[in-house]
Amino acid sequence: MAKLVQSEYRAEGVVVNVSVLPENDLRQRLTTEASTGGTTYDIFYIGPYEAQTWARNGWLENLEPYFAKLSPDKAAWYDRDDLIKGMADSLALNGESFGLPFYGESSFIMYNKELFAQKGLTMPMEPTWDQIYELAKKIHDPSKGIVGMTMRGAPGWGMSGAPFVTMVNAFGGRFYDMNWNATVDTPQQRAAWQMYKKILREAGQADILSYTYNECIALMASGNAGIYYDATSIAPPLEAADSKIRGKVGYVMAPHQALKSNTAWLWNWSMGINPKSSAAKKAAAFDFMLWATSKDYVKKTVDLDPTGSSTPPASRSSTYELPVYAKAPYAAMTLKTLEGMDFTKPTLEPVPYVGLQYIAIPEFADAGTKMTEYLADYVVDKISLDEAIRRTQEVFEKVAIDGNYKKK
Repeated sequence: MAKLVQSEYRAEGVVVNVSVLPENDLRQRLTTEASTGGTTYDIFYIGPYEAQTWARNGWLENLEPYFAKLSPDKAAWYDRDDLIKGMADSLALNGESFGLPFYGESSFIMYNKELFAQKGLTMPMEPTWDQIYELAKKIHDPSKGIVGMTMRGAPGWGMSGAPFVTMVNAFGGRFYDMNWNATVDTPQQRAAWQMYKKILREAGQADILSYTYNECIALMASGNAGIYYDATSIAPPLEAADSKIRGKVGYVMAPHQALKSNTAWLWNWSMGINPKSSAAKKAAAFDFMLWATSKDYVKKTVDLDPTGSSTPPASRSSTYELPVYAKAPYAAMTLKTLEGMDFTKPTLEPVPYVGLQYIAIPEFADAGTKMTEYLADYVVDKISLDEAIRRTQEVFEKVAIDGNYKKK
């Protein structure tokens, strides 16, 4: 995008400065900028977590007045209804949009069909976590360097927390009841904690806690892992020319358990406007955002890179009608996963929060990270399950009280 921006806007006499930062630096810098009312950036590159929490804090511009001013032709050109509903909804508060999705993802199971064939195993199209565990154990063969299943183990709310929270949801767990009482110490949560540990200790990679998605991708692409649960956006690297399992990967729905559907995660990288910018810059920012999230932009990226690897996935339904995407082995399952997402109903019982792999409250970044640190300690036997659950329960209970969420 940084390259296309210059050629697109130079002709119009508009200067667009793009800052490219590592993810952790991006989050820290933008949070500081937004919370202090800075004006270094006119557009924030954010996700649903920020969109939900920042909109409540007044740190993002409401986009509805800008859409209302579009001409009929411009509105038809942009085709807002083509945005994948779950992605657009995740960036809205009370039905009003505070961001536009540039790139999106859900999560699903990826598996090595060759290893499965060697063992005479079949992967269900909609597996349970129990089935995934049993299959991973059958594939696992350390003597041959084969790992049954790889999954993020490195702590962090956006690292191991992403797959783990969806696992909690699948087991019917929740983090709060409708009165904001913490519900970590429940049978459903305990079952999810135990399953996560069983998979990684009995059938996972050796150095569990060092694995981010990068290490998981490398292991899977090497042909030495049987199953991988992660983002739908991980699929293209597994089908790349340098992948040893290109053309040998199967894709099925995210595992379920007590909860039978909506067990994947939903994330996107999106653009929102800094409310502290000048009116002129806000207008220019909105125009830029329309272009960068348009069908025209998608088509241009495909024209420049026919492989589709440079095309933003999972933001528009029409993207999956393009020939390059339609023939991709992961396209149909990606779209099926995306179309069924509802981030307002993450688990079996009602909850007072939204979010599938996170809770859309400002405190979750810290609370979720602490949870994954206790999870990591439990996985490597530094602490017991009882201790990990107790500490996490205390963290979430404190958040409910200190954040004034809990009814008195």
